[in-house]
Amino acid sequence: MARIGFARIVGFVCAVTSALALSPARVAALPADATAPTAAVSATPADVARLQGEIDRLKQELSAQRQLILQLMQAEQQRYDVVLKYLQTGGTPPGDPAAALAPPPPSTTSASAGKTDKDSAGAARESATVTGKVRTASGQPVGEAYVYLDGMRSGARGQTVQIRQRDKQFAPRVAVVPIGSKLLFPNQDTVIHNVFSTAAGNAFDLGSVKGGETSQPVVLLKPGPVEIFCNIHSKMRADVLVVPNSHWTRVAADGSFQLTGVPVGSRKIVLWSPTLKPTSQQVDVTAKGGTVSFTSEAVSLRPHMNKRGQAYGSYDE
Repeated sequence: MARIGFARIVGFVCAVTSALALSPARVAALPADATAPTAAVSATPADVARLQGEIDRLKQELSAQRQLILQLMQAEQQRYDVVLKYLQTGGTPPGDPAAALAPPPPSTTSASAGKTDKDSAGAARESATVTGKVRTASGQPVGEAYVYLDGMRSGARGQTVQIRQRDKQFAPRVAVVPIGSKLLFPNQDTVIHNVFSTAAGNAFDLGSVKGGETSQPVVLLKPGPVEIFCNIHSKMRADVLVVPNSHWTRVAADGSFQLTGVPVGSRKIVLWSPTLKPTSQQVDVTAKGGTVSFTSEAVSLRPHMNKRGQAYGSYDE
């Protein structure tokens, strides 16, 4: 089984490598002196600049594809590790083992209580609305908080989300995205930024990006919180929550929320906020819905280290 996984990964790497190779069309698009012997042609500065631009673009494509390949390889390895663990303990994964390696099949959920949808086996499944309230132990405002359904994958498609760097801050500072989403980081400042994250399963380092440029996309493949920083400016921070399905909603200013389309059954509802301690509850969702109440503690954002795990220097921000 490990051989099959390795073959799939190698095949994917080869396919991407071939796609990035200079095709005849790309070679034809290059300046004539880029493919001719240097001894026979005297290149002008404009020709050199055009060739250098083409080389830089190919380097950026290669860098983005390399990062995507590494993330896909990590996800593939995690799937095989799960199957191998079941087999070593004498059990088997639920359903067909081969199906455990494939992405979850698309499914739809109802947006209204008491309606039905279908599960992966095609059977009718009721869904309802979970309502609830969020409070803080100190009685202070909840702030920007979200609740979502955990432990269930759905057909929610990944999105492409921009997190801008402007006035040495991220905008937006908080975002919720489905698994498989791509993040872009346009630098709208006049200074260089180095965006990075050390989140397990979603770690990345975009390197130095000049003002006016946009980084290569980052694909988020693991559910959970992702803290994002700049390696140059310590006060820059963004918090992204990667959710496993489309069942999530923002908590209102008064602490109330309504989570629609939750499949009937025993479900885990999670509360998340950058300024609150994460907490979850198991709730029995019936055709009439379900209720849940959260009480959480406020947490302060602690100073963080740079991408090398060291304290920031004395750079004047």
